[in-house]
Amino acid sequence: MGNSISAVIVTFNRQNDFLRCIDAVFMQSINLDNVIIVNNASTDNTLKILNEKFSFSQYTEKLPIETDDVVYEASVSKFNESVIYLLNLQKNTGGAGGFYTGLKFAHQNLKTDYYWLMDDDGYPSDNCLEMLVSKSLSDKLDYVMPVSLDINHHEKLSWFVHKPNKEKTDAYQELRDSWGPIMDFVVPFNGVLLTKNIVENVGYINKDFFIWGDDYEHFFRCKKAGFNPVTYLDAKFYHPSQTVSSCKMCFGLFRISYTESKLRFYCMIRNWTYIYLRYNQKIKVPIKYLMYLWFFMFTRHFDIAGWKLYKKAVKAGKTNDFTGHFEYLIKKS
Repeated sequence: MGNSISAVIVTFNRQNDFLRCIDAVFMQSINLDNVIIVNNASTDNTLKILNEKFSFSQYTEKLPIETDDVVYEASVSKFNESVIYLLNLQKNTGGAGGFYTGLKFAHQNLKTDYYWLMDDDGYPSDNCLEMLVSKSLSDKLDYVMPVSLDINHHEKLSWFVHKPNKEKTDAYQELRDSWGPIMDFVVPFNGVLLTKNIVENVGYINKDFFIWGDDYEHFFRCKKAGFNPVTYLDAKFYHPSQTVSSCKMCFGLFRISYTESKLRFYCMIRNWTYIYLRYNQKIKVPIKYLMYLWFFMFTRHFDIAGWKLYKKAVKAGKTNDFTGHFEYLIKKS
């Protein structure tokens, strides 16, 4: 197709999932020019497996090793017709830091027209990339997503999605029939294809988010810059189903997102508070505050510790404080 393409894959302690993902990337119906693997300081056998599979030790080159405060060691190898860059981060920077590092490395060091981003826990169908690039070229799309299908049940979506009439569905064919091939909103970053135009005008991922919401914060920046992200429902990406609990509250009238992981919950609340305040959704802050007050006081029977954690995260989002999650990262909650 004449356009250079760089994939950015972020991995952390998911060696088996990562192998499935990387194998699927190299099974694509069109070739990638570059594959950037960002190893987020994994403590399992990820690094050993990578060296065995791609023989990085035989092709090691010294490349730029510092991006702001993200420090890594870089190696390069070749596989099929692709050049593979392995960025071993010295510390876990979360998905946000991983995508920031990989995207910035590709933009500054490689001649890339397209950037294809994904986590390690999902994988693309064999023709996913070809379909995304073709649709981007034909419809002049700068931001195009594949649809996310349940990794264990391919006829279902990874999460419920709204049809044009605002009804929710988790059935892929029902969604496809209701929208046609193009859906005018996205659930990033699972296999998203971005053009260099996006990177040059919108910038990189907000690395400070660590986890949760970094994809949507970048999405809102894209919208603010005049881009129109879409989902191409004929391009498929297989991803685990929704892992965040949607808890009923107020006698079942409302649902609210919650996870027992302090790290994940803190990042989710902090990051979404930040997003609400900066992208014309300020009204959601007091609404969410009241909903979570009910949730912790009544649904969870006066969970004072949970309520304090929520308020701490909200304050961090309001004050642009992105350091608090390190406390829970160390505790591995």
